Amino acid sequence: MKITNIRAEVVHASVYSNYIFVIAETDQGVTGFGDATLDGLEFEVAAAINNMGEKLIGKDVLKDKISPAAGGGGLITAAAASGIDIAMWDLKGKALDVPLYQLLGGAIRTEVPVYASFNRSIRDRTPEGFGKFAAGLVAEGNKAMKCHPFDGVSWRTPLSNQRKLIDMGCERFIAMREAAGDDVEIGIDAHWRLDMNTAAYIADRIRPYRPFWFETPIPEKKPELIRELRNRCGIPIAGGEMQTGAGEILPLLQNNCMDVYMPDIRYVGGVTGMMKMSAVLETYDVLISPHNMCSVITCAASLHTAAAMKNFLHLEYHPAEAPWLRAFSDRYFDVENGCFPVPEGPGLGVNLNLDMLKEHPYEKAIPLRLNMLGA
Repeated sequence: MKITNIRAEVVHASVYSNYIFVIAETDQGVTGFGDATLDGLEFEVAAAINNMGEKLIGKDVLKDKISPAAGGGGLITAAAASGIDIAMWDLKGKALDVPLYQLLGGAIRTEVPVYASFNRSIRDRTPEGFGKFAAGLVAEGNKAMKCHPFDGVSWRTPLSNQRKLIDMGCERFIAMREAAGDDVEIGIDAHWRLDMNTAAYIADRIRPYRPFWFETPIPEKKPELIRELRNRCGIPIAGGEMQTGAGEILPLLQNNCMDVYMPDIRYVGGVTGMMKMSAVLETYDVLISPHNMCSVITCAASLHTAAAMKNFLHLEYHPAEAPWLRAFSDRYFDVENGCFPVPEGPGLGVNLNLDMLKEHPYEKAIPLRLNMLGA
């Protein structure tokens, strides 16, 4: 089975994002799918996919080693290479007529614990709105969730000018705990917006309400500061979602910065890179909880890798941002008893509806990923 074409398809997903799908075609009519979404840089990533893809034309899916260049070129290169890698694994599974997880050594688990991350879905951003949304997620079968409550907060502004916004964010989290009850795990994500003192203040406010972690509270460029915060706050620290490989994450590991690491399959080198990352994190005896905020393709690829990981905690997912997303593919994932099933079909076990994708072409979106200080 030889590759005949690799191309990018940019489609409108919601007011916040456009997806960048990788479409890999073969001489046997089998198509592989990947995801290389990087908000705000859709056309740059698409160009990188097309350039990398040209070099793979004629390669045999099963016989040739196919390793698109990843790392060293920033997030654009990393996203393109990761998306192509996912598509190549999808093709291998389809060529052998086996689910992807079987190619990774088999499944440790066939149902993957998930948590709902709903920043893009919630509209009523009052504490009452957060509480109501949390209660609705519990009613749908979720056993864990994560909020992003610090609207308008920036680490550049002193705490004295931000106290009202900080306190509002804490109240949103507390409202979720009160609405969801004590048996539901709730995390909190600060999107790197805080300084040390503000993060410590928040930790003191929310600690009695048992957050399962405090995610990306401060920028990750100075590992020694993250280690200091981890030692001070008394709440598990999570992060590491934007690093593109083991080389970038090693300083955090060597400085004992975090309790849980969150590599994103779209940036660490796809399926290949995620399994490498899992092995590195296992060596350091820390947990992995992959960042997973994008399409059904990203979710499927993350589920297959999660099925094979020893040090796995749980997987992020986002409630659908727009009603048409379910029509993009021949299956979608709905939570049941706090879990997603690992797909059993060949490859990823999910196929895109190419005609439907064309009905939702690119539209300029409100950037959340690159604007770390936005809502």
